[in-house]
Amino acid sequence: MLAYVTLAWGIALLLPSVTSAQEPTPEEMAAMMEAVSPDEHHAVLEAFTGSWNHDLKLYSAPDAQPLEMTATSVVEMTMGGRYLVSEVNGTFMGAPFVGRETMGYDKVKGKYFSVWVDNMSTGPMVAWGAWDPATKTLTMEGTVADPMSGNPEVHVKNTSQLLADGVIHYENWGPGPDGAMYKTMEIHSTRQ
Repeated sequence: MLAYVTLAWGIALLLPSVTSAQEPTPEEMAAMMEAVSPDEHHAVLEAFTGSWNHDLKLYSAPDAQPLEMTATSVVEMTMGGRYLVSEVNGTFMGAPFVGRETMGYDKVKGKYFSVWVDNMSTGPMVAWGAWDPATKTLTMEGTVADPMSGNPEVHVKNTSQLLADGVIHYENWGPGPDGAMYKTMEIHSTRQ
């Protein structure tokens, strides 16, 4: 049922431009086709595909000892190379952990984006950012809701760097008790 609602919603968004009294010009159609076609920005995401082992360190406070966990993931491009989808499985404090991330490049906005959801929350972390080819680093900034404080818009920042040996190094930052950003997580990912 939800799939049908989502499909109907997507079609409804497109209808005003398709059914307007005036037919789109060839230039408008060309612009639309360009905007929906994958390009070199989407090709950057290909390097993140594969099956991965992850070693995580989670920091509950700036001076806290890390809580460590492991996870695995399968990551693949979908929808004709438009989106990178990650399915993550692990164990957190003795409980099963499942997460899913969808990443892409919005050609209209000119930015990369990420939407992360997992079984330890009921809302997404949404972030936008840019790729630095010199350092092979994707830097994203966005928001996530904090269930402990009730703050619906906690600012977060993360980086995913492709290292020379095919390893991915990920870091996440969030606000500490004093509001200053500190590293809340790091993940060392190697191919299976």
